[in-house]
Amino acid sequence: MPDDAAYGSLPFAEQIAFFKSKLNLPTEHWDDLLGAAHDRAFVVAGVTSADLLADLHAAVLKGIEQGTTLAEFRRDFDALVERNGWVGWTGDGTAEGRAWRTEVIYSTNLRTSYAAGRWAQIQEVQATRPYLLYRHADGVLSPRPEHLAWDGLVLPVDDPFWQTHYPPNDWGCKCRVFAVSDQDLEKLGKAGPDRAPVPPGDTRGIGRGWDYAPGASLQHLRATVERKAAALPGPLGRDLLADIRTFEEHATAKAAGKWAVDANLVDFADYTGVKPEVANAWNRSLFEHLTDFPALRARQKFAGSAQAQFSRWRALEVARILDGLRAANPGVDDGALRAYAERKVKAKKVAGNTYAHSWDQPSVSGIAVNAKWGKDPAALKATLANDVKTGWHPPGTQTIKAVVDHELGHQLDTLLEIANEPEIQALWAQGPAVVRADVSGYAGKNIKEMIAEGWAEYRNSAAPRPMAKKIGETIERRYRDRYPAGA
Repeated sequence: MPDDAAYGSLPFAEQIAFFKSKLNLPTEHWDDLLGAAHDRAFVVAGVTSADLLADLHAAVLKGIEQGTTLAEFRRDFDALVERNGWVGWTGDGTAEGRAWRTEVIYSTNLRTSYAAGRWAQIQEVQATRPYLLYRHADGVLSPRPEHLAWDGLVLPVDDPFWQTHYPPNDWGCKCRVFAVSDQDLEKLGKAGPDRAPVPPGDTRGIGRGWDYAPGASLQHLRATVERKAAALPGPLGRDLLADIRTFEEHATAKAAGKWAVDANLVDFADYTGVKPEVANAWNRSLFEHLTDFPALRARQKFAGSAQAQFSRWRALEVARILDGLRAANPGVDDGALRAYAERKVKAKKVAGNTYAHSWDQPSVSGIAVNAKWGKDPAALKATLANDVKTGWHPPGTQTIKAVVDHELGHQLDTLLEIANEPEIQALWAQGPAVVRADVSGYAGKNIKEMIAEGWAEYRNSAAPRPMAKKIGETIERRYRDRYPAGA
């Protein structure tokens, strides 16, 4: 039978990419937006505050990325509501109303993003698994009759039925589909696919606003754009595709490095000695930052391990010096010239307690991870968790991605001269003791570490504290001012 966890061997980054691609859209009522429009927008009925909506989006994303529980989401939710002052959000004002509302927000977004991610994967494996199997999973005590009737139904992936009946098909619907092969059909006792139980467009049994396949409209959009891009001259076609690119995880560090270059995140990548989990986290942070701040791309000459970065720098320096020696000393033995160049360029070493660094060296500038930590993600995450627990790093920054976000915070500081901004200098002027208490212990080192630490909290915490929020908002505002066209 098909695997419940995956429709193929693809890593499941598509769910996260789908949810991250949504734009926050304030709405008054739950039905202000229906159907496939949800592929492009994140809405919470009654939330018209942009700040609250952004915070809620971050809280749900945290649940998707980190697998937090509904109880944890409710705690984050309470803090966000209190901070933003959302009155009457429970509807009837009871504890039951609160529980119902938070579950609807949390579970609906998790299920639809999951379904959208699976839709993307289904398209990738359609050649070998050309059918979808519907499985009913509503409550046993109160099943929806139509959903129960569709249990066991097998139809081709491209059957019009799925455009309206791809689950979830109503509030709280837990039905699922599975991609199946011809061999799976035989195991199910079927000689071929079934016939659709309803004509196209018949939505009986589907809740209002649920008659769409989550993610399908984006898949169609990408296919359309790719066809158009193929007909354009090379640079124009590449630029058009870049506008709709999505993040991809890979099963090996080597493949992650190749993707980073192919996706135009960096000029050169070398994750040798680094585990795939770390390489993917590195690429994810780069992808998100370059999407939000394209001007950072010019600084990304290298991504990978710091050891490989130092090695590449030394090789390039030796080659540069050797070229000069050859030009100035024609006829001299090349081996002697190379030996001299090798002696001139001393190898650099990475400090053992360094997690990562941002290096501005022109030929290999970029973010690199210490291979000592990159080869052992479990040890790195355990150390980061302890750092957050002790206050050495800010809340929410216990992930590998947050380490990269910190380093890219340094790059944004340099690019935008954030340390010179009056509001940032005012924060630092409160003194290292205040900064250590309100950001982190490491932030108290100097103003630049305060900026990087605050940025990491702003990008990763569901509820960033005031100082981190001020740092994050200042960076975003300064970038918009300097690059008004998103350059």
